[in-house]
Amino acid sequence: MPSIQNLKKQLRGVRSTQKLTKAMKTVSAAKFSRLNREFSQFAEFARQCREVFRRFQPDFLEAAGAWNSSAPPLYVVMAGNKGLCGSFNAETLKFADMVLAAEGDHMLIACGKKAVGHFKSRGAALEGEYIFGDEPTFEESSALLDHILQLHRSGQVSAVHVIYPRYGNMLTQTPSVSELLPPVDQAGDGPEGRVLCEPDRDAFVTESTEEVFHAMFYDLVLQTALGAQAATLMTMRAAYDAATEYCTRLEGEISRKRQSAVTADVIETSSGGWAEG
Repeated sequence: MPSIQNLKKQLRGVRSTQKLTKAMKTVSAAKFSRLNREFSQFAEFARQCREVFRRFQPDFLEAAGAWNSSAPPLYVVMAGNKGLCGSFNAETLKFADMVLAAEGDHMLIACGKKAVGHFKSRGAALEGEYIFGDEPTFEESSALLDHILQLHRSGQVSAVHVIYPRYGNMLTQTPSVSELLPPVDQAGDGPEGRVLCEPDRDAFVTESTEEVFHAMFYDLVLQTALGAQAATLMTMRAAYDAATEYCTRLEGEISRKRQSAVTADVIETSSGGWAEG
């Protein structure tokens, strides 16, 4: 049985963990709140851009630049920057490994410290490495998308796929693949029904192509960052609750041991008194 001194030492260690997890939980909650607000405000615009892209897909794909069907596809893999977020990064990267293994020849861009470290440790050739902040900005997202579009326009890639953790809610982030620039032979048939474009269709496509791609891509970046903060928040909350529960158990055990020691002293003193009498 551990002594009171050993139990006190354990309690000090657990209390330190409790303070640390509480601080990390507070920071994650603040970041999650800001990202969730940004994502909620941007979500409808991104949805409308995806709908516009779907209705004018052949035009947007043509405006995206030169198509080289013999070039390899480009995969952009997104993950978080930090650990301590449960299986969030591990599931996304495991899914990415499965997709890339089935693809064969491809080009690869890693986004996020965990994604960069994962592929570097496996000796994968990276076309680019991007690390955004915990709360990524539109400018950070745009820099990566500009690189992607440049690769496409120069005919180095035949398609662009993004592997990312699709955000459902705080408890659900599902590894998914988004076809940012699908192969040209998979393009749809064009607008459904009659669509009025001002001043004309060509001008509309020319002026809106990059904005649509930037919006769709930033939406994926936000979902990755939001999922990472949600997973971190839930992990830190569970760790804090576990540390708090363990502190309560240790405090109870210390109290019982003290009570037992006091009772033993009283009995011993009383027994000695009776013997002297």
